[in-house]
Formats: sequence, structure tokens, C-alpha cells
Amino acid sequence: MDKFFIALAIVVVMWVIGDSIVRIIRASKSPGGKVKERIDELESDLADMEQDLMDARKRIEVLEKIVTDGREDLRRQIDDLG
Repeated sequence: MDKFFIALAIVVVMWVIGDSIVRIIRASKSPGGKVKERIDELESDLADMEQDLMDARKRIEVLEKIVTDGREDLRRQIDDLG
């Protein structure tokens, strides 16, 4: 009985490995497959993050300018906003 379960386990493991290899080959050969879609999504996310980083840098520059400017300069800028 033990040999039966060992043989069954070997068959299942071989099936899983074979199925995985087939999926990998199909994904790599398909030109418009899920891999390409995922790469496009990641590139889009990267572009969004780069834009967010640029916006954050601009805000930090403004904050640094406010902190380092004189007090009267700051009052004048606040009054100009109103």
C-alpha cells in the first residue's frame, strides 16, 4: 500500500512540474500574453511614480523657500495670496 501512495505522489509531482513548464513556454511564446500586459502596467505605474516624485520635489522646494525666507517676506507672500 505504501508503494501505491509513493507512486501516486510521484505522478502528481511530475504532472505539476510538466504543467508549469508548459505554462511558462506558452507565456514566453505568446507576443501579447499576460507577461507583456504586466510589463506595460508596471511601466505605467513607474511613470506615475516618477511624476509624483517630481511633484513632491517641487513642494519641498517651496517649503524650503518658505522656511529660509525672512519673516517679512513670508507675511508679504501670505498677504499676496489673499
